[in-house]
Amino acid sequence: MNAFYDMNRETRGKVVQFAKERNYPPPGQIYKVIYAALVVQHKLSLIMREIDQTIDRIMLLNDRIAMSIREGNMTAIVLMKERKDEEKARLARLERLLMRESPMKKEPDKNEITDEMILRAKDYPFEDLLPEGLKRGRCRCPIHAGQNTMSFSVKGNRGRCWSCGWEGDTIKFVQDVQGLTFPDAVRRLSR
Repeated sequence: MNAFYDMNRETRGKVVQFAKERNYPPPGQIYKVIYAALVVQHKLSLIMREIDQTIDRIMLLNDRIAMSIREGNMTAIVLMKERKDEEKARLARLERLLMRESPMKKEPDKNEITDEMILRAKDYPFEDLLPEGLKRGRCRCPIHAGQNTMSFSVKGNRGRCWSCGWEGDTIKFVQDVQGLTFPDAVRRLSR
């Protein structure tokens, strides 16, 4: 984001300087709209550059993994595959950022799970999911239906059973108790 801030300050100065050199009036309201469009365009170009660099790194890692396979260097293969997974995760984050910042907003697909839906699902009150409710933050574990009446506790909207060791948030709870997939659990909780 520092590059974005530097570009923002630099562009503003160039617009003012351009107007002064040509004896134009100082940038007014119309220039603010043009300037905003330029800022968005530059921001998108920074994101695209990061995406290109990430793809280049993934391609380079693919080549190095293939070379390590030929050499039989298992340690290098494992390390490079981990690095490749990190780069793929970074690429996915950048693609989501690009979609969020893009002026061309697409209509969300009915089956698509958005970041907002996941946040709403995680914020769903855990107590409302428990069949018995809580007494002083504890209840009988709904995961294993244990005999200990106070083995399951909820704190910070996360649950934990001290008997069976289950631990997780509301999404994981709904997945385990109702046998739903992650997307179905998120949809159910984010309504």
